[in-house]
Amino acid sequence: MRLIEILFYLLKCNSKTTIKQLAERFNVSPKTIQRDLDKLSVLGIPIISYRGISGGIELDRNYIIAKYVLTENDYEDLILSLYISENIASHLKKSDLIEKFKLVNHNRCDQILSNLEQRFIIDLDEQQAISEKEVCKIINSCLEDKIFVKLELKEMSIEVVPISYVLKKEGIYLYCYAKTYKLISIDHIYQASKSSHCYDGVFIQYKENKDNLKLL
Repeated sequence: MRLIEILFYLLKCNSKTTIKQLAERFNVSPKTIQRDLDKLSVLGIPIISYRGISGGIELDRNYIIAKYVLTENDYEDLILSLYISENIASHLKKSDLIEKFKLVNHNRCDQILSNLEQRFIIDLDEQQAISEKEVCKIINSCLEDKIFVKLELKEMSIEVVPISYVLKKEGIYLYCYAKTYKLISIDHIYQASKSSHCYDGVFIQYKENKDNLKLL
């Protein structure tokens, strides 16, 4: 989702910005922003970089998001994804990403949303959402750079490397690594603290490993 937010931010900018400014705005490291910009470039977004004291980055001023870039199915799938995501992660609702997509096709977006709200109701408990819980903020800050985080659970303490969140029918879990791969219910974590060391190995992704996991 951050890639979309960066793209819309660059579209709205009337002047050059810098990687440092983007890192501060999106609360990630400059290295992460650089990776995001590289991904956008690979996707065909014309990002121009200027060197020197007065340097910075900006989008090609002739670039616009045209309606023909998205097929009808693409557009419906994107709005569905955002609709679900905003009901799981409260910070996405605050970022008004769907409102930004209305810039592409306002009437069609309203129509899709109206149908979704009538036919696809999401009724999650507030506690199940990846919301503004302090533990989630700390975990999020460790995800990008594979930083260890110490978790205080109801019956134990454990230091893990967070890999991803997993939404299951029972609620939201943290997929993580600590000698073995584990799934920890977010509801079981009452405190988290960031460690000073990083993990430099390669993870097994959840979908390839879900049958071998220990639940905590």
